[in-house]
Amino acid sequence: MLAALCRELALLGLDVGMSDAKPAVSVRQSRRNPRLWISIDVRDGFFKWCPRDGRRHAADDPAGAARRIATEVRRAAADRE
Repeated sequence: MLAALCRELALLGLDVGMSDAKPAVSVRQSRRNPRLWISIDVRDGFFKWCPRDGRRHAADDPAGAARRIATEVRRAAADRE
């Protein structure tokens, strides 16, 4: 599931990477921007990011999750400029 999300984020032109240490994907607009970490809650079937805000998306829809995440990452990058 994380590999599918990683692929969808890459197709949207984002800089993505898989973690070697934990089941997670990192994403950012470009190398100048901080990474956003996305994990998966296998038990409940959700991709999760920004845990304090409770942002999540159904894991069976990696394309939809990628679009939501891309919007947030791009907005954050624009705010930093």
